[in-house]
Amino acid sequence: MRQRWLKFRRWRSGKRDLDAPFSELVARRIPAASTHFSDVEFVSLDIETTGLDPSTAEMLSVGWVHVSGGRVNLASSESHIVRHSSGVGSSAAVHGLTDTIVESGSDWTVVLDKIVVALTGRVLLVHHAGLDKVLLDRLCRQRFGAPLLIPVVDTLALEYRRRHRRHHIDEKRSLRLAELRSSYQLPRYNAHDCLVDAIATAELLIAMVAHNGGIDGTRLRDLYA
Repeated sequence: MRQRWLKFRRWRSGKRDLDAPFSELVARRIPAASTHFSDVEFVSLDIETTGLDPSTAEMLSVGWVHVSGGRVNLASSESHIVRHSSGVGSSAAVHGLTDTIVESGSDWTVVLDKIVVALTGRVLLVHHAGLDKVLLDRLCRQRFGAPLLIPVVDTLALEYRRRHRRHHIDEKRSLRLAELRSSYQLPRYNAHDCLVDAIATAELLIAMVAHNGGIDGTRLRDLYA
């Protein structure tokens, strides 16, 4: 059902006159839900923002890395600072991006185009789609007139589903990226650097797959939460 809905939405968007590179993204075939994990190309992405409300937050930086064949391709990594003239406010205490840094960044439309190109034909991987994906949907509507019509894997939602099925939900246990990495015996990285968090999310997904079904036994549909 999810794949059919996404294809229908992409078909409707394809009927409009969409600007490149969004038109190329819409035209590209969506990876089938039955595709084996090792055959799927993911783009693990993280965004640093001015706040936690995706309806009002602005993108300050973004980083991503490709995952293919069950491996993180570090050579594919990119990160970009996004110009924001209104200032970063109190969010600087979280991500360390100052007004001076973001004033020298690229226009958000230029960065969004780069994101769309990176995601074309691939699956978006994020930790907490409720922020990053919703923000990207808003920006794509603003620039292209349509949300970001791609399949999404959310490691936070995936782990929540796994624990819920095993009746291991503990409201006191955090599903934050650092804590989940620790539970899968992954090393601790400094948080709130967009590229580091993107790599950390990619490694987390690979560890989750290895521990729950294995790479050979996991298909893309198993990762949809």
